[in-house]
Amino acid sequence: MLRALAAFTGLALCAPALAQMEPGEWEFVSTSTSRLFSGPQTQTFKRCINKEDAANPDRWMSDPGKDSDCKLTPGQRSAEKYTWQMECPKSNMRGTGSARIARATMDGETVMNGELKGQKFELRTRVTGKRLGPCKN
Repeated sequence: MLRALAAFTGLALCAPALAQMEPGEWEFVSTSTSRLFSGPQTQTFKRCINKEDAANPDRWMSDPGKDSDCKLTPGQRSAEKYTWQMECPKSNMRGTGSARIARATMDGETVMNGELKGQKFELRTRVTGKRLGPCKN
């Protein structure tokens, strides 16, 4: 379950940054660390960012998918940085995140805190992204 949450957190990290991103095919590398993992958990994924999503990421970034109870609440936005809060009641986790944006790159981090079987823990996810070119149909 934590690995699925880490994957969603990685996707959430790239979503808020899209307001300043250039549409196209993007590659993201998400690395999550927690004392609950035997080591860093890294995932690489690609996403086609269309013009509509780049112009208004709030319309889809707060949707974690049908299997997640997580809710993303947008925070402050500037030309260079975006912040948010995230809460996952069923997983008993909450945290904050931020992303720095450039036209063809981004990097961000989300820090989630939770409790599992009476043990408090932190889940830290860093994401970097780069535009690869036009979307592949």
